[in-house]
Amino acid sequence: MIVAAKTSSCTVDAGTCDRSDWRALAAAFADRCIYQTCVYADVHAEEVGAVNERAVIRRGEEVIGLAQVRIKRLPMVRAGVAYIYRGPLWRRSGATPDDLRCVLDAMRLHYGDQGLEVRIAPGFFPGNEADACRDAFEFAGFVPRSQDPIDRTILVDLTPDLESIRKRLAQKWRNGLNQSERRGVTVETRTDDEAMNVFRALYDEMWAAKRFDTGVSVAAYARMQTQWPEDEKLAISLALHEGQPVAGHVSSHLGDTCVYLLGASNDAGRSCKASYLLQWRTIEHAKSAGALRYDLGGIDPDANPGVHHFKSGMGGRACDFPGTFAAPARGSGRLLVPLAEKAYRMLRAGRSRAGQ
Repeated sequence: MIVAAKTSSCTVDAGTCDRSDWRALAAAFADRCIYQTCVYADVHAEEVGAVNERAVIRRGEEVIGLAQVRIKRLPMVRAGVAYIYRGPLWRRSGATPDDLRCVLDAMRLHYGDQGLEVRIAPGFFPGNEADACRDAFEFAGFVPRSQDPIDRTILVDLTPDLESIRKRLAQKWRNGLNQSERRGVTVETRTDDEAMNVFRALYDEMWAAKRFDTGVSVAAYARMQTQWPEDEKLAISLALHEGQPVAGHVSSHLGDTCVYLLGASNDAGRSCKASYLLQWRTIEHAKSAGALRYDLGGIDPDANPGVHHFKSGMGGRACDFPGTFAAPARGSGRLLVPLAEKAYRMLRAGRSRAGQ
């Protein structure tokens, strides 16, 4: 069903935008990202039994915002949650936090009127506008969800020249990069299915040896890679030593931020420091494509100190994402959603105790 909700200045249209139109509209937004592509949003909605909507927010005839919205309703009632991850997109040329406020206000009313609590986990706010962006959420009726964890990452500034970026690397990190170059490691970057299969083999080998939990489904990314159009596909970089793949790196290059998603290395790759060269080639590629920053894909100093140490040597700065903001549903959904979540938490806790 096509629904439109109006505020004093904006209109939200959901259900009218196909994948091709979405890509054309998203190209105008600097905060365009993998998580706000149609393929990513559709696949993840399907995995959790939700419905994905593509919302287009207009002020008059002008598109000022876009959002992939994952909707999960409670059984037998209209109430539920409308969830937006790393959106909405709003940073067009000349946009201000006032535009963000208008987008948020329109989204709150549009989905709130349908009995849905609106939850938004936005991307990072521009440094000089961070306070104004937080104010925009507050003015639009959103409050932080203190019960949700705050994601952390490291951002590498790509605006200086490459020589300056390389000088910012920690000495030990730069030594690793120099060793990789001296040992004749080469890197090729591709987007085809064969490259993804080579990466998956490296990743599976590493996982089998280390048995760590990444929370990432490589199979899901491989599935999405076959569906993304060429301009949205992941960049798969493979490090070769003596003609053999020894390490791999997967990144997304949309909008003004390059995002590191996956990495893998075997014993030979670790011996020749291949991961250092892979990261450096990604920096070179992202900068040449016009990216302003490189998001190193999250850090967890406690659970994964080795990866944190590696990423900390790349000359970036630690950055907390803003967290999750929520605006309550209107009508019965205002009571039903919190009650349903409380019941769900109690059920999970009971199952956990029973399993002890």
